[in-house]
Amino acid sequence: MKMSYKHSILGGATLAMAFAFSAAAADPDHGLYFNAEAGANWASDVTIGGAGSGTAEMDIGFRAGAAVGYNVNKYIGVEFDTGWVWNKFKNVDGSLSQIPLIVNGVFRYPLSQKWETYAGGGVGGSYSILDLNGAVDDSDGDFVFAWQVLAGFRYKIKENMSIGLGYKYLGTTRGNYDVGGVNVSISDVHNHTFGAVFNLKF
Repeated sequence: MKMSYKHSILGGATLAMAFAFSAAAADPDHGLYFNAEAGANWASDVTIGGAGSGTAEMDIGFRAGAAVGYNVNKYIGVEFDTGWVWNKFKNVDGSLSQIPLIVNGVFRYPLSQKWETYAGGGVGGSYSILDLNGAVDDSDGDFVFAWQVLAGFRYKIKENMSIGLGYKYLGTTRGNYDVGGVNVSISDVHNHTFGAVFNLKF
């Protein structure tokens, strides 16, 4: 009787696991995924405080990034997003780099069997690096608060793979930097990125 009872429990557990794996395999929109992106970045004018204070304009730069996320269901996902955002100053010999570390919530909506649109947003931080190359040749970094909004659309090229176009807005708060022994502050930075996106579901 004991052996039969144990076998029944083992058989039931095995059957439950089989159903669970079968359900997961039948639902490609549930589980882990990976995103990659690359595009042009437009950064707002910034106010520089400290030595040589004034307003600085930014040239068009770029953003490259990656994210790892989890699809809770067909419509909702949560992800950790990072990358590198870089822009050069127009009237200052230097550049500003930003490394965002953001947790996003993402909502997806299928438009057809092949097309889907998505939108979301999140909060976190950004490690910002001020790099000066003129009379002062030095760099320094500061970790600042950051927030993000994203949207776009994707085309499914395989059941677990898609490509598309996306937009991201990244905002950061004021950063303080010690360059050449002088304290320099950079006001809030507002970034707008348009680029290509790639998604792979596991």
